[in-house]
Amino acid sequence: MEELEKFKTQIAMCNICAWCRIKCPVYSVTKWESEGPRGRMILLRGIVYGLLEPTQKVIEKVYECTSCAMCNFNCDAGISPLEVMLGARRAFSRAGVAPPPPNKRMDMRIARDKNPYASPQEARFQWLDVTLPEKSDGVLFVGCVNAFRHQETVKKAVSMLKAAGYDFTLLKDEVCCGMHPYWDGQTELAKQLAEQNALLFDKTEASTVITPCAGCYSTFTKAYPELVGNFGFKVKHISEVIRDLAKEGVIELREGEAVKVTYHDPCHLGRHCNFYDPPRELIKLIPGVELVEMEKNRSEANCCGGGGGLFTLNPELAVRIAERRVKEAEATGSKYLITVCPLCRTNLDLASKRLDSQLRVCDLVDLVASRLRVTGEA
Repeated sequence: MEELEKFKTQIAMCNICAWCRIKCPVYSVTKWESEGPRGRMILLRGIVYGLLEPTQKVIEKVYECTSCAMCNFNCDAGISPLEVMLGARRAFSRAGVAPPPPNKRMDMRIARDKNPYASPQEARFQWLDVTLPEKSDGVLFVGCVNAFRHQETVKKAVSMLKAAGYDFTLLKDEVCCGMHPYWDGQTELAKQLAEQNALLFDKTEASTVITPCAGCYSTFTKAYPELVGNFGFKVKHISEVIRDLAKEGVIELREGEAVKVTYHDPCHLGRHCNFYDPPRELIKLIPGVELVEMEKNRSEANCCGGGGGLFTLNPELAVRIAERRVKEAEATGSKYLITVCPLCRTNLDLASKRLDSQLRVCDLVDLVASRLRVTGEA
């Protein structure tokens, strides 16, 4: 497996110290050595040195990862276990032995329908009730989870930006950003989707892509330059845009119920993109809202369990990981658990309901919209 051979040196450098394992969200729940980064490195060492066959059971262990990047932050040998894991997934995919069946079915749906929900493309923007220009300097890329599962939230975002007079449009032909196949090692499919979106961005004559999705954000900033090559668009998370509009006085955030909230850092915004401050700054601009940090936050924030394709492969395990995060949030005494990732929101909400928690999980856009007074021109 040539793709995996590229990582032979990194695999050999792993000193089996277990610092990565201590922080791994999967291992912290299952306690199985093979389901932590150290165990995966041991398995891959066996494969690259010809001591182990890439059986379906071994491959599944490589896919039992949330791509949270905590292992990278805690690697005493200074290597990137996450990069090795992605390389292994690509090698297995090219060899035709991966992804595991649930992930493969998901990627096939994305290839066929351009979204993971087997919904027709025309349903992506059925919720849109405003007229936007065909061309603009900014493109709001909604993303699949928001477009098909959290329409009310993204409707609020569109209404907020339009009422504030912000220059933007939407891609009526928007397709999946490609995050799921990218992390499954299905590089060619991810490349096709990236090229399709990049062409759509070009047609709008935009310079900036705005997204309310942490996964789309990290895919545009980290994967698209690799997949497209000349991807030259500036990428912003919507929390940055709304924060700036509030600071400039274009939108006014009014006083309301005094409430405590806590904020969950999505892994693909935080550790992947070093994006921590804009959501917090926006929360602190809302009168009457007190931000209480969880014990584990920013680069140390625990994962929600939903990323890296784990929610597809093993949703039960993903929700069990999310339960740990909900309990951390409950310990802050907050009423709301806020995030800026629709997949984190989905998984944390499932965990909250399972725990019968009084904590309410919501997107930062929903919190802002509940306190909004627009002062700019529409």
